[in-house]
Amino acid sequence: MNLRSAVLSFISFALVCTATAALAADTTNNFVLLRDGKPIGKAYYSIDKKNGYHGKAHFNYRLAAAVSLDNSTSMDSSRGNMVTEGEFLYDYKTDDSGNFLTGYFQNGVTQTITSLQMDKARTTVTIGENQAGVSASKSLTMPGADYGLLPDYDPSSVQVFLNAALAHPHADGKYTLIIPGLSGRGGTGYVYVAFKPEASDASGTLDGKPIALKHYQVQYLKGRADLYTDADGNLMEANMETGTLTANYVRVKFALPAK
Repeated sequence: MNLRSAVLSFISFALVCTATAALAADTTNNFVLLRDGKPIGKAYYSIDKKNGYHGKAHFNYRLAAAVSLDNSTSMDSSRGNMVTEGEFLYDYKTDDSGNFLTGYFQNGVTQTITSLQMDKARTTVTIGENQAGVSASKSLTMPGADYGLLPDYDPSSVQVFLNAALAHPHADGKYTLIIPGLSGRGGTGYVYVAFKPEASDASGTLDGKPIALKHYQVQYLKGRADLYTDADGNLMEANMETGTLTANYVRVKFALPAK
């Protein structure tokens, strides 16, 4: 094992220990993950707002046959007819505007750690992977220096995106987001989304009690996302739709009115 592999293996072990311990102590943000209306997994996370955002997330899912591996804005369904399991620990940082700074991602099923590192100009992202001491890396050229992060099945990244976009909205309403493991683009890729900070009023229940909501919409190439927060901006539910495919992140004990 070379030095780089040893370092990445140590980082992988440290990430699992620290992230798991931190998340175990914080049970505030618990979500159920659904695909096409059926529960497929769970997610929970913590976000520290200090000099930007520091997110720690843990999520797992099990996808049955004939469903896509992604719930990203691409919603590529070309990998159906299989059963896929995933269990991930994400530890990442962004600046106050939601621009991705650094992060390490642990796949508990494949025992793979992935790191994303930018060059000084922020126009090239180096994606490093280490599995059982075997390392590999590749580069992703970005269209600009401003971009966030949006892993599949991770409601924490939706919360960070929403917080940052509301606090520092782009004048043109356009945002670029990195999606680790984006299918159809050779692994990690990026997508464009459109978001404006205007919200409509909505209502729901949390633990059986009425709660006032804000409803935001995000548009992307093949569909849209509907985001619901409470009055303080805490994510309650995120619903993504692309054609006939849907993915939902629903906070535990939260419910929108039945349609």
